[in-house]
Order: sequence, then structure tokens, then C-alpha cells
Amino acid sequence: MEPSAYLDAMGITRWVEKGAELPLYHILVDKGASVSAEHPLIRQVLALFPQQDKQIVVSDSLSSSTQVFWDMRRVRLPKMNCIISSAPIAVLEQESQAKRELWQHIWESDAYDIGA
Repeated sequence: MEPSAYLDAMGITRWVEKGAELPLYHILVDKGASVSAEHPLIRQVLALFPQQDKQIVVSDSLSSSTQVFWDMRRVRLPKMNCIISSAPIAVLEQESQAKRELWQHIWESDAYDIGA
């Protein structure tokens, strides 16, 4: 097993040189939604994108200048440009059609890298 995969499986964060900026992956959720960046589905989706080390920020609001990686809001107002969008996590866990739409959106995404 690759050492980095072993560390990831154990949930151990890798050492990052001081001053090195990790890319921010903003996940936008509905107000009052209880969503953790450690959710298995979120981890599985983020693992598909090429950047290995990433800082995940789950929020119900963002400034207009912030790039949104994943929009999980039920009602997407105000409109935000994002890499992927899907139904809220609770819906993804219950409905297979919502999960299929998420995987289709990931597949069509320009940021998805098959070789990652």
C-alpha cells in the first residue's frame, strides 16, 4: 500500500510546509444543514479531483468573490458559479437518481481528471 494512501485511510493529515497555501474547496450548503467535511460521500467525491491536499470549507454563505467548488443547496439563490452541484447531502443519501445526477455532473466537469 502506498504510504500516502495509508495515512489518508487512517485520517492522518500530512505535514505541510509553513506558509504553503492549500487550495480551498468551498462547499455551499443550506442554512441550518448539518454537513461535515468528513462525510464519506464528500470524501469520496473530493478524492476524484486531482489536488491531493486540500482545505475543505463547508459554509451556508460566501462572499461573491469566493469560488465555490460544490453547491449543495436545495434552492440555488443567489446563483453561484461552481465546479459541481448536487442535491443536499440528505437527498443524495436517500435518492439514487440524485446520486446519479451528481456522478454525471462530476464526469462532465472540466476539473475532473481521470488519471488522478
